[in-house]
Amino acid sequence: MTSSVAVSAYRNARRRSLDLAGTYATVDAAVAAEYAGARYATAVLARLDVATGVLTWISAGHPPPLLLRHGRAKALETTMSTPLGLQLSTDPPTVGTEQLQPGDRLLLYTDGLTEARTAEGEFFTTERLAEFLERQSAAGLPTPETLRRLRHAVLEYQAGALQDDATALLVEWHRGTERDLVPETIL
Repeated sequence: MTSSVAVSAYRNARRRSLDLAGTYATVDAAVAAEYAGARYATAVLARLDVATGVLTWISAGHPPPLLLRHGRAKALETTMSTPLGLQLSTDPPTVGTEQLQPGDRLLLYTDGLTEARTAEGEFFTTERLAEFLERQSAAGLPTPETLRRLRHAVLEYQAGALQDDATALLVEWHRGTERDLVPETIL
C-alpha cells in the first residue's frame, strides 16, 4: 500500500509538471498523510532530458545511481534526503546533476541487489555490482542483455531465492537516437 500511495502521488506531481524538489515534497506529504510517520518509502526520483543528456536526481534513502562511462562504473553521489513520508527535514532536498555523454549507461537499483547474500551471509555489494557492469561493458554486451545477466547473477548469488526486493533499471543514452524509441505514425 505504501508503494501505491507513493506512486500515485508521484504521478500526480508529474501531471502537474512539478520539478524534482516539488515532486519529492508531494510524495513525502502524501505518504506522511496516509501513515502519519508509521511507514515510509525509499526512492530515487530522476529526470533525464533525452535531448541534452542532463540527468537530475534526488536520492530519498536509496543507493546512488551507478554511471557506466567508457567501461568504468562510478556511483553518482549526492546528499541523501530522508525517505519519503518521514518529513524529518525542513530543508529542500539536494538535487544531483550529471551531464551524460553519448553511450553512457545509468543503473538505478534497490538495495536488494547490493544486499543480496550468499548462504554464508556475504553481501553482493556495490563494488561487486560495479565490477559486474564493467565486465559486461568490456564484453560489448547490449544494455538489455546486461540487465538480463544482472538479474541472473543476483539470483545465482542467492542460490535462486530472493531475500529482498531487487529492482534494477538500466538506461543507455545516445544523443539524437531517442526518436528510435518512438514508433513512426502512419498518416
